[in-house]
Amino acid sequence: MAAPVPPVLTALVDAFLPSSPATADGPAYPAASELGVDRRVAELVAGLPDGPRREFGSLLRAIETPLLNLLLSGRPVRFSRLAPPEREEFLRGWSKSRLAVKRKGFHAVKRLAAAFYYSAPVADGRHPLWDRIHYAPPEMPAGIPDPLASYAPVRPDHDAEETADVCVVGSGAGGSVVAARAAAAGLRVVLLEAGAWMAPPSYPRVERDAHERLFLGHGIVTTSDLAFGLLAGEAVGGSTVINWMTCLPPRPEARREWAGEGGITGADGPDFDRWLGAVNARMRVSTDESDVNPANDALRRGAVALGYASGSDWDIIPRNAVGCRSRCGFCTFGCPYSTRQSTLVTFLADALASGARIYASTRADRVEVDHGRAVGVRATFQDGGRPVAVRVRARAVVVAAGALQTPSLLLRSGVRGPGVGRGLRLDPTTALAAEFPHPVRTWEGPHQTVGVYRFQTTDEGAHGPWIEIAPAHPGLSALALPWASAADHRRLLERLEHVATPIVLVRDVGEGRVTIDAQGRPVYDYRLTDRDRRNLVRGVVETARILRAAGATRLLSLHTPLIEVGQGDRPISEAELDRFADNVTRAGVRENSIALFSAHPMGSARAGRDPRRSTARPTGEVHGVDGLWIGDGSLLPSAPGANPMMSIAALAWRTSDHLIASLKGRASPSGPVG
Repeated sequence: MAAPVPPVLTALVDAFLPSSPATADGPAYPAASELGVDRRVAELVAGLPDGPRREFGSLLRAIETPLLNLLLSGRPVRFSRLAPPEREEFLRGWSKSRLAVKRKGFHAVKRLAAAFYYSAPVADGRHPLWDRIHYAPPEMPAGIPDPLASYAPVRPDHDAEETADVCVVGSGAGGSVVAARAAAAGLRVVLLEAGAWMAPPSYPRVERDAHERLFLGHGIVTTSDLAFGLLAGEAVGGSTVINWMTCLPPRPEARREWAGEGGITGADGPDFDRWLGAVNARMRVSTDESDVNPANDALRRGAVALGYASGSDWDIIPRNAVGCRSRCGFCTFGCPYSTRQSTLVTFLADALASGARIYASTRADRVEVDHGRAVGVRATFQDGGRPVAVRVRARAVVVAAGALQTPSLLLRSGVRGPGVGRGLRLDPTTALAAEFPHPVRTWEGPHQTVGVYRFQTTDEGAHGPWIEIAPAHPGLSALALPWASAADHRRLLERLEHVATPIVLVRDVGEGRVTIDAQGRPVYDYRLTDRDRRNLVRGVVETARILRAAGATRLLSLHTPLIEVGQGDRPISEAELDRFADNVTRAGVRENSIALFSAHPMGSARAGRDPRRSTARPTGEVHGVDGLWIGDGSLLPSAPGANPMMSIAALAWRTSDHLIASLKGRASPSGPVG
């Protein structure tokens, strides 16, 4: 049954995204409700956990209650009865409020509505904004080969039970590595993956469809205060199917932390180099196809203009691509050509070739623990039909569901040590929009091929910011860009063809926590430390300097109210840039006052010697539960200071050494446990 759409929700989405007629300067746009945005928001809210769903309902009731509006906004009005200009003024007041609850309410609706409105065609495969900025999903030729055509997932039509040596939950950067190595060692392996099995040639090419089918929570997962959008994959192959293919090793500062407090013997020496080399080789990592598109070239030009040293201050980023030839650039929606060397076409394919079995669309409900030992997993398969119970009895269970899901599975399973769910790191991320006189089209070509690392060591322990480029597809851009009025927000998006979108990332010193609600669903709590806030601000300012040097004619931070400099028709002066930097510094980083993201959740079931501060032993086996292992980014004791895919895969290789040794009754080839 479709979720009911409150009239006030319709009024809200149409206030953010009203209809507008065609003019000499732009095309006609339909109102958000004409495209069913209000209905889609209602459907998604109906599927949220109890807490966020109740909060959203309270927000809608508040803005329709005259007495509450008198208290919150100084006027005894109903939002739905305001004229359009009054509605915009109401929303601006909430967006700039000193009260966090009002900023949170503003962004709750704005981000959802804007993302839905711009991420899919209006009719006949077209959207007025897309036509304006020359954005079009690529046409896929027929006959693209499927390298996994000879494999298929198990699709039970009745309750199923399996027996295995190893049950692996999750098929991403960690789970696939463990599964491949365990299967190659002759162990019986069963994988459970909550995401769907899709033949690569069938990956969606439309942003909304990709978020619906390939991303955790349809791509709209957030921290409990809505301050951070959390991006993660939910498909066979996990986030390696949809990430930006950046293949960087962890920084030496992180490796020393992992070997020290984390107790991971070998993490700071040649053993880790061996594990990393093995996964690099299998995923065919190189810079051979790190083509520099116009957006990345802006970052490179600016770095060169400022005299930054190639190979240290900035560098070309290695990627796991072979035969890509920059054919489409829509990599974050999955690679239909299978030139992305994700774990789907590498380690997972290896596991299946060695006899492993995989259940896709199968969500692990709980790990079965008997007398202090993991003995199996209970899960539910559902792919359009009735739910089917799946039970896997196993000698060992490896939880590799990702740092956002692994702790909640442990907690639902009664594994509640003091370290479980603690230590969540996010690599907090914001962005800058830089307009250039020439087209940039960040959605064309490889996404992320130039990185600036000069500022990481400006804070002890390499906690300073680093800078990369992100693809600015319309939906994500609309979600992130500031909204001061409907017309202003639309004008920002209509310049998108000329905009580069560098992101600023920080190796966080702070940490968050994953808990579960009454229904066993995960809740993510995270607060930035003052030190991390300062480093994000430093990153935004330094990024602005680089892009001005590259020739940007307008710069825009993601603050609300917006902070910008430049008119788009001439170079930005040094004095103007200094004023922009001062304004950014004064605004700082406040929750729900600047767009914040994370595509790097990790550390929420971290390794360590002390069970009071960690979830797993340095081997990866959970404290106090024999036969239960962590095989994903949850295990990282601290953030690696680089995009984490290769760190996750390398540590999973090490964990698989210990797992195989434990099941075969021999010493681990990784050496003694620290």
